[in-house]
Amino acid sequence: MAKILLVETDSVFAALLEDRLRVAGHEVRLLEDGSRTQEAVQAQHSDLLVVDTGAEPAVDALQALRSQPDTRTLPVLALSDRNEPAERVAALRAGADDYLARPFDLEELLIRGERLLGGRGAEQMLQGDLATHPLWAVLQYLQQVRKTGSLRVRSGNTSGVVGLRDGEPVAARWQALLGREAFLALLCAEDGSFRFDGSAPLAAQDERLPVNELLMHTAWLKDEMEKRRHLLPGSGEPLQTLTDFPPRVGEEFGHLPLQRILSRIHQQPGVRLFDLVAEAAEAPLTTRLAVAWLVEHGLVATRDKVPESAPQNTMEISSALVFDVAVATLLDAARKAGLDTSALPYLLLVEPTVWPALRKLLEEAPGFRTNEGLRRLIEQVELRRAGSATFSNTAGPGGKLSLNVQMLTKAAQAQIAAILPGCAGVLAWIDSAEGAGAAEGVVQKLDATGGRGSGMLVAGTAAVQKEVERLAGRSRRWRSSPQAPKSLLGLFRLLQPH
Repeated sequence: MAKILLVETDSVFAALLEDRLRVAGHEVRLLEDGSRTQEAVQAQHSDLLVVDTGAEPAVDALQALRSQPDTRTLPVLALSDRNEPAERVAALRAGADDYLARPFDLEELLIRGERLLGGRGAEQMLQGDLATHPLWAVLQYLQQVRKTGSLRVRSGNTSGVVGLRDGEPVAARWQALLGREAFLALLCAEDGSFRFDGSAPLAAQDERLPVNELLMHTAWLKDEMEKRRHLLPGSGEPLQTLTDFPPRVGEEFGHLPLQRILSRIHQQPGVRLFDLVAEAAEAPLTTRLAVAWLVEHGLVATRDKVPESAPQNTMEISSALVFDVAVATLLDAARKAGLDTSALPYLLLVEPTVWPALRKLLEEAPGFRTNEGLRRLIEQVELRRAGSATFSNTAGPGGKLSLNVQMLTKAAQAQIAAILPGCAGVLAWIDSAEGAGAAEGVVQKLDATGGRGSGMLVAGTAAVQKEVERLAGRSRRWRSSPQAPKSLLGLFRLLQPH
């Protein structure tokens, strides 16, 4: 199966072609706007581009693809309404590998596409999911067969690349990071996808990146972080220093950026863990462990930190009550619908690109600063791409609400399928055609369960609104919302059973 990006302005022909490609076993993403071709190719990690050259932006995008190292070897099949020699030459000159003029037989297109895909060969391409093929195992294989090229990794809404020469890593890039810290960030990625391209070598930084040594260091980072997870502040909490003296550090932790982070927080009180990670001065896990260590040794704390037992002022008390009332309202609606509220589980499915918006809703929720459950939920999702939190009904007749957040990705389908049967409700927040495709499977699986759970499909963008409405219209257990929630309380209202 290949990942094919289809850029076609004729909606009827596009539907026919998309259907035929899917029947042939390929994963297809349809795009009508040719100006977004390059962005979509990189997001999908496309193996083949089938593009209608009749749209001028598509030709410009094709030329841009050929100018970038990441996409210059991508196979391209150009489609056109004209068969004049000048048109074919123009398309080939722009970067197309093959050209088909309408009318043509769909089988001919399939054959030409298969030839273009086969031309790259197993010798050149290797790809898969990190969930089933950990990055260390992929690197070990490439080392054994002495491959030269680029290993590209995508995890969530971030991506990076490792350059290899004769199987040995000689360069790495992750977001704004380069070299060793970029390599550590890549090794810490536990889900997502990878693709090795032997025909697109990365410009070498000629830095020694010993795989075994860095794998051991990654394992050490994860172990030490696990011991201090309870000390790590929420990613949106403002931080402050309790002293400006440099920390005394033993040899084991001396390599962590403790002094840099301590100075950064001291110079700008209120900076958040999220900000420190976003600065990309080192691998995200390195930053998190350094902050947890500083908290552990009494050098850093959250600003205006108060005991968990009680908020400090009337405003915080009111905020905490607002959240408690929202939980009680949702539990009451579920009770009236005949659901068991002793442990009411809801599942929130979001695309990786949507997670920042959901995280913002959680961080802006009433009483967030003293709400340990919401803070832990964010930390779990940031680190593991999934998390859960349980909230008791303190403003009503008992009951518990469980929120489970899971990334809506292809790799997580098995995990989602295992959770669905016991859910009182599911909310899927979608902003792309790829996410809509993943949500379609969720709709079918929930419909197939014998439970009483209902579903809500949220269109994060106008582009997927029609697809969301179509999916919801096929099931009596699902509804759709054309707008994304603006607050956590608004999201709770969307979860109410119907």
